[in-house]
Amino acid sequence: MLNRAAWRWDRSLGAVPDDCHIDWVVLTRGDRPDALTRAIASIVRQSNSSVVLVGNGVTDAGELAAPSDDVDVVRSPENLGIPGGRDLGASRSSATLVGFLDDDAELHDAVASSVQRCFAERPQLGAVSLRLVDEGGTSATRHVPRPGGRAPERSGDVATFLGGASVIRRTAYDEVGGYFTELFYGHEEVELSWRLIDAGWSIEYLADATVFHPRTEISRHAEGWRLTGRNRVLIARRTLPWPVAIVHVLTWLALGFIRAGDRRNRRAYLDGWRDGWTVSIHRRPIRWSTVWRLTRLGRPPVI
Repeated sequence: MLNRAAWRWDRSLGAVPDDCHIDWVVLTRGDRPDALTRAIASIVRQSNSSVVLVGNGVTDAGELAAPSDDVDVVRSPENLGIPGGRDLGASRSSATLVGFLDDDAELHDAVASSVQRCFAERPQLGAVSLRLVDEGGTSATRHVPRPGGRAPERSGDVATFLGGASVIRRTAYDEVGGYFTELFYGHEEVELSWRLIDAGWSIEYLADATVFHPRTEISRHAEGWRLTGRNRVLIARRTLPWPVAIVHVLTWLALGFIRAGDRRNRRAYLDGWRDGWTVSIHRRPIRWSTVWRLTRLGRPPVI
């Protein structure tokens, strides 16, 4: 088995050129056709970019037609969830870099060039999180992958990334096994980020690579709260050392109960939290040095 130093050497030899290709995975249910058209158009305008369009839960072949040769369409009659759908799209790509973009988002000009240059300059870079801006040109606090959503205009190393506005180095994605698809919805980027950082990769928030996304209010129905409760337990059980995992699930038991608000959502959250202990998983705990690294980045894996 290669040691950590050997991995660093191999990665430096495989540094990507600053004009490498990006396959952008766009996940859709086909229910936002106008926004989807704009999202795809924003990608094909970029340099060295093409689209993998994933119809997630789309059964009618006529619902998603490729608008150009730059779009590869793949359909799954079954709704695979967000991590499953994105993983399906990534599996259709052989590009050096794989991007992920929401179907109601739009890349601003020269995003791909900025991303390509960033990966070319940093052989250890595993993922880039892009900056979301709304109609007013501002970035919501929850969209800045930095504690407290501070300094949205400042680039730098971070501990996680935005799933619907990001690019991942293909070798990094494959090395850590890709998304934890059983999650279906919620916290998939948190878990993937832990494993990327544990494998020695870094994550950068690239503030000058902006993506338009309409402002939305945070809302979550009972099923969303159930999955949130379940997934907090699943990612802790699968990926964290047990002492940290126990603190994580107990912390989020309290935080989720408070944030869920009404009685119905709280019941759903608690049901999901209990379900998380019954799912069979294969543990892949990160190292204690990774826990410390995440802590220094401002995201100790207990909150």
